[in-house]
Amino acid sequence: MRVIGGDLRSRILVPPPKGVRPTSDRIRESLFMRLGDIDGARVLDLFAGTGALGIEALSRGAADAVFVDRASASLHALKKNLGNLELERCSRVMRGDVRSVLPRLAERGERFDLVFLDPPYDDDAIAPTLAALSRGDLLEPEATVVVESAKRHSLPAVEALGFEMIDERIAGDTRITRLAAARRIEMSDKRGQGTAGNGAQAAQVTRSPTIALFPASFDPPTNGHLDLIERARKAFDEVVVAVAINVGKTGTFSFEERQEMLTAVTAGMEGVRVEGFSGLVVEHAKEMGATVIIRGLRAMSDFEYEFEMALMNRHLAPDVEVLFLMTRQEYLYVSSSRLKELVRFGAPIDEFVPPIVAKRLSEKVGRG
Repeated sequence: MRVIGGDLRSRILVPPPKGVRPTSDRIRESLFMRLGDIDGARVLDLFAGTGALGIEALSRGAADAVFVDRASASLHALKKNLGNLELERCSRVMRGDVRSVLPRLAERGERFDLVFLDPPYDDDAIAPTLAALSRGDLLEPEATVVVESAKRHSLPAVEALGFEMIDERIAGDTRITRLAAARRIEMSDKRGQGTAGNGAQAAQVTRSPTIALFPASFDPPTNGHLDLIERARKAFDEVVVAVAINVGKTGTFSFEERQEMLTAVTAGMEGVRVEGFSGLVVEHAKEMGATVIIRGLRAMSDFEYEFEMALMNRHLAPDVEVLFLMTRQEYLYVSSSRLKELVRFGAPIDEFVPPIVAKRLSEKVGRG
């Protein structure tokens, strides 16, 4: 396990003790992409385990974090992580049962902007913990509560516990649910007296963000790819650029090189993240909660192949749509093989690929 993003990115975390189920790197990456800016937030990490979620928040700019757990082995690993990462001054560890610790925090008047609730999957703790959070007035008006639970278990009726659902995502056997305090929406309704504008505000709070998957080999990434990513992110809340690990052919660049280049050239694009995948595209889309697969089209030859693939994907996953985007005219004739040929003969390719790609491609296949 490692820290995914922020100032401590790529720092290694102490492995969880036996019997502790950690939140996977992929789930944490997806979750924090949806959380957005948490700079200055006060964080409460309940059933903290090794503290991966709270530490990730601190790495990404949270002001401080309170970690709560009762297991000695977990607390030992948690404290070691905080020490290794030099986070003791902005963190506090509280030992004990969550339901006994929350009243103590409430008595002190402590309030939090972001709460992680990740109990053992077979521990019926979600409903009483949510009730205690609401009853104890522990949440700031704009606070978010993130609940991690087993897909096989039904989530309790959160409305009755004082919360509204923001969104929900399924990843494998795990359900990640984001909640907001219901009183925030109710107060808005009262101020607006049920006006249409206020109804729209409530809808914005509860609408599930849309996720689009853009899969390809990206060998190498081109300006045509970046154009499609830019256009897709205007239509969707999140665009996941998925680099194929097993593409059925020997590529010019390794998977790690392609992922590194794409991460670099999309770093300034809000709502875009890069990850790898293997296997069926539609299975990866369902696993990460994507409802749309983005595909680019350059010519009729592309359409014939993509049309057949889209029909098969529809058969395998009827709920996942395929959206075709036409490549801009200036990139219609740009392909991996043509770019490599230009480089071999010493021709410039700067208008077709980002500078980092042009440099790497020249080093790989240039005349030397």
